Amino acid sequence: MSDVSSRCPPVFLKKTEDFERVKREGKRITTRFFNVVSCPSGPGNPRVGIVVGRRLGNAVVRNRGKRIFRELVRHTYQNLLQGHDIVVFPKRPALKLRHQHLYEAWTTTLISQELMFSPNPSCPPCQGGEMSVKRCVK
Repeated sequence: MSDVSSRCPPVFLKKTEDFERVKREGKRITTRFFNVVSCPSGPGNPRVGIVVGRRLGNAVVRNRGKRIFRELVRHTYQNLLQGHDIVVFPKRPALKLRHQHLYEAWTTTLISQELMFSPNPSCPPCQGGEMSVKRCVK
């Protein structure tokens, strides 16, 4: 297991009413590979939910989609903006994409919607385990 996940494991949405609230009150972002709905949730850690419907494919395909996006969340959780709930709806083209390309699409989308801080490429991670981040400015 990597250092990132052991420091602060991601918090996932579990309750139906939480998913419904985000879908009802949230802002929708559509990309070619996934849809994202997000809304403020008050103070606290960001929470992420992954919704994979039957139209994506059979159980094997749906489970693969959930695993892929759980891994994306695990790698980017430290940089997510506090106090937001995010629900992701994977699309079929995302399952055929290489991990690096999907990771770039995921981070670009979240940064452009101000749901995630961008890692500062000129400053390496600190010794204390905290990542140096700056606000992404377009």
